[in-house]
Amino acid sequence: MATNQDETRLRLKELIDELPEGDLHAVKRYIQFLHYLDDPFAVSMAEAPLDDEPLTDEDIAALEEAEEDIKAGRLIPAEELYRELGLRLDE
Repeated sequence: MATNQDETRLRLKELIDELPEGDLHAVKRYIQFLHYLDDPFAVSMAEAPLDDEPLTDEDIAALEEAEEDIKAGRLIPAEELYRELGLRLDE
């Protein structure tokens, strides 16, 4: 006997299957967002006030250095950075 929840899940799967390919990424992101709502850390970060502190001279120098690195092509691919940090790119 199928429960209402089972029927809802089945209908959701059907709706996803009917979506145009171009919409799948947005749906995936929204579902991930719903999962994050259960994560107290993610919620606290989302609700944290914006950083309104003025930039220091040191901050500005670091930003300028980063811009120079980008223009000069001194970059680390995301895959390499994730690997160094022990993270997976698909998370």
